[in-house]
Amino acid sequence: MAEGVAFCAAPNISTEWDMIFDDRYEVFLADTPESKTLHYQLRYQVYCEETGWERRRQFLQEKLERDGFDENSHHFLVRDRVSLDWVGGMRLVERPFEGLPISKFCQVDRENQGCFEQGRCVEVSRLFVLPDFRCGRRLKSGEAKEPVAGRGSYHYEVILGLIRAARGFGLNNGINSWYFLVEPALARAIKGMGIDLHRCGPGVQHKGLRHPYYVGVNCFERVFSGVDEIRSMFLMEDTYKHYSRIDAVKYLDAEVKPSSICFGNEEASA
Repeated sequence: MAEGVAFCAAPNISTEWDMIFDDRYEVFLADTPESKTLHYQLRYQVYCEETGWERRRQFLQEKLERDGFDENSHHFLVRDRVSLDWVGGMRLVERPFEGLPISKFCQVDRENQGCFEQGRCVEVSRLFVLPDFRCGRRLKSGEAKEPVAGRGSYHYEVILGLIRAARGFGLNNGINSWYFLVEPALARAIKGMGIDLHRCGPGVQHKGLRHPYYVGVNCFERVFSGVDEIRSMFLMEDTYKHYSRIDAVKYLDAEVKPSSICFGNEEASA
């Protein structure tokens, strides 16, 4: 993460969380050209206009941020049920391990066999939350949108919902390995939610200090023996919806916010 960006402290999930993710939010698999365009538009605002991590001039004409990994990716969007605002998103890059961004940007310990199961694998990438939903802040319908302090603050409930969708998509499609390239603060927060990340290589300076992590199917076991709200959240069978099965016009007509913030692995374009 860029220097000087402020973060919310990682939550104490046993005392501070009011887990109502599925009452307030819904996750969509962007499986139509229109929904993927929306995903790229949000990413342009994040990675080109706000952080400057990607070259704005390269995407200026279309205002859509995308790269070579998108051809082999599954894209997700999060929607607020009450305000009808877009909240955040992520993509899952699916390639053989040697073709994942994590292999390009850091040295992974291939001798750690526990981090390399047989089967399909994905990398969790382009993970972001929009500013009105940072630090657990939710807006009621019609509430004035005041500035939110902490430009890089995480909204951990949204992040957990996206990770749950990544797991659900994997279980539905024969994927048993998820990789992350994230900064230490986010890794600590994910572990605090009950998900066991296994570090699989040394840290690397890539838009800030980041470490590579591996998550396998068994790494979610603590979720099901921990906080009741999180356990109930992960016991749900339907963790995301297909965008193609809803009224796409209604969703695309909704306002897209002009400012966003991102975190997780922010790999540079090839």
